[in-house]
Amino acid sequence: MTLYQKLRASGNPQAPIQTIISLLESGHPVKEVARTIGVSKRWVYEIRRRYRDSGGDISKCMKRKGPKRPMPNRTPKHIEELVVQIARETNAGPKRIAIVLDDSWGIKLSPYTIRNVLRRYGIRCRKVRTSNGQRRYATDLAAFSPLQFFQIDVKHIADQSALPSDAYASIFRNKLPQYQFTAIDVRTRMRFLAYADELSFKNGLTFMLLVANWLRTFGVRTKVFFQTDNGTEFGGLGASRKRQLMQQLIFDSLDVQLLSTPPRALLNSFVERSHRTDDEEFYAINLTSATSRSAFMKMAQAWSLYFNYRRPHFGKNMKGKTPVMALKKFHSMSSVAIGAMPVLNLDRLSLHLAELCDITTIPWNNSPKTQRAVKETMAPYPSHQFSRNPHQYLWYLKAPRPIAQVAKC
Repeated sequence: MTLYQKLRASGNPQAPIQTIISLLESGHPVKEVARTIGVSKRWVYEIRRRYRDSGGDISKCMKRKGPKRPMPNRTPKHIEELVVQIARETNAGPKRIAIVLDDSWGIKLSPYTIRNVLRRYGIRCRKVRTSNGQRRYATDLAAFSPLQFFQIDVKHIADQSALPSDAYASIFRNKLPQYQFTAIDVRTRMRFLAYADELSFKNGLTFMLLVANWLRTFGVRTKVFFQTDNGTEFGGLGASRKRQLMQQLIFDSLDVQLLSTPPRALLNSFVERSHRTDDEEFYAINLTSATSRSAFMKMAQAWSLYFNYRRPHFGKNMKGKTPVMALKKFHSMSSVAIGAMPVLNLDRLSLHLAELCDITTIPWNNSPKTQRAVKETMAPYPSHQFSRNPHQYLWYLKAPRPIAQVAKC
């Protein structure tokens, strides 16, 4: 360790400068002072110049740490505060924040600059871990036109592993709906939402009919595909009799084809990924402020409009476009209002299901095989003979009969 380093470590920052000035004033040459102190001759000359220019002020001879202009290209303070505010309100990442700044305020910032700002303030996007190690299947987007292939699923909102504790508790405290019915177009990410308190087949059928009639109202004339899982709310397995009756008696008239995913196959990846977006950007932030059911439905409607009209998407073939912008690109939209479907309560809407389709006349559980089995079972009992007089039927049961006839019964 040189003498200069020992003097700096002594605790007095002016000690090495005072020693160099004292040696120079006592007549020692610059070369000898530099060798004695353990610094370069250039630094000794610099200290002597600073001492003369400052009029003998030793404090101005000290070497300043850091650059002359620290962080010359740093983002202005008010823009950093705006970035932090948007990140806290939307829980969005750098790419989406960059688009919001450009569209709303005309401020152009690189996503990497926004990333550095968020790191500097210690803000991180609250993410939900959804990877379970299973293989996910890709969808051939080029095989379908916009608003033709929809993935439909139900999300259980009260998921303790995906929500903060206060947001999870507010669902039960304020008696909010616990099920979200979602339909998303795989080509444009256009999405329709509805809520319910009961996970029933009636609500699932009402939601699919609502989406189908909404599309037909806005001029979608192509054949539409609805892909669901094998849940009972959508009719069960694809090969079941209920699904076949739904297709033949209800959806064939609407030119809608029902599709089912194979059991335990992750084929509804688009709608499942949108559920994660709901948790990160809507439920985790806004559930605590939804103090009533009506307030929650208004917030859900605003979230649906934001998702379809303002939120940029960076999935496959999206490149930061919103769903409405993607529809305009394909020239397939008859009205801009197609993405503004009202967010409804299916428990109330299903009471008016008969106006869309009268399902009471459909023999859901009375297949020909079941009817035949019932007739064969009831054959020994001649109930048609006693339909008018029940007392005769009671007498028939109490009357003594031969052993062979009893065995047949």
